[in-house]
Amino acid sequence: MGMPLSRTLSVALPASLAVVLVAGCGSPSEDAVGKAPKVPAPVETPSITTAVIDPVPVEAYLLTEAQWTTLGKAESALRVRCMERFGFAYEEPLPVGESSGQTISQYRYGKLDPAKTAVHGYRMPPAPASSSSEEVRKKPTAAERVVLSGTADLNAKSGKGGQKINGETVPDGGCVGEAQRKLGDYGDAQVANDVNLGSFGKSLQDGRVHAVFAKWSRCMAESGYHYENPMDASEDEKWRGETASAEEKTVATVDAHCKIKNNVAGVWYAVDVAYQKQAIEEHAEELDQVRKAIAGQLKTAADVLGD
Repeated sequence: MGMPLSRTLSVALPASLAVVLVAGCGSPSEDAVGKAPKVPAPVETPSITTAVIDPVPVEAYLLTEAQWTTLGKAESALRVRCMERFGFAYEEPLPVGESSGQTISQYRYGKLDPAKTAVHGYRMPPAPASSSSEEVRKKPTAAERVVLSGTADLNAKSGKGGQKINGETVPDGGCVGEAQRKLGDYGDAQVANDVNLGSFGKSLQDGRVHAVFAKWSRCMAESGYHYENPMDASEDEKWRGETASAEEKTVATVDAHCKIKNNVAGVWYAVDVAYQKQAIEEHAEELDQVRKAIAGQLKTAADVLGD
């Protein structure tokens, strides 16, 4: 199973990477063959105030939170059924909680809502409370471990299987491996992740984004806060404490108001989307296969779950 890449890039990227992306702001970086990246034509610039409503195009090729949940439930169900085939009543309680409802683009351009920054500063709002089954999961026996992972070696995550347990042959990788093969190696495809990260990085080197950052910077200076761009503000070392200070909340709120006043997120979104569309066209065949693979995996999951 693949793992989702952190997608709300402006708040999730490590500060070191953000610095690298911004460092070349004076001139666009060159690609591997030494040519400056082709700057796409501008797309329509939306007016974005406190929230990004429209998805970025690459979201069509990345799993949604709900899809991740569906595939995870199907994989769990397949493991349980496989274990039952060997005569084991295997229970795998799943965490139960409300969906966060977070989208890829929700915090992509930083914190935009002054009402939220006044409470949380640059921090993420608390995740919805979740609960798990109160039932204590019993420790698997040695035989159950073999069936589940394909090996009796406690230091190995999986083995080749082939053992005979209760008249059945353990599959390669055990029931975990069998379930994964049934669903396929689901997760965010590398090409989609590359488009997602690539467009964001290029947007940070684009003159149109530099220009709106300059307006934002002047707006911040009017309130006595001196930062070149929104990343410098949100990554200020003064905000390293465990909780948001009063000063952090104030700066983050001024930041949000300056973003709204200058439509920073709208301009940034338009440039980001333009680069994404360009990349999607360049990788159309690969991404079409990604879309088909996701559809196939979700169909398999629906069949497993009886949906």
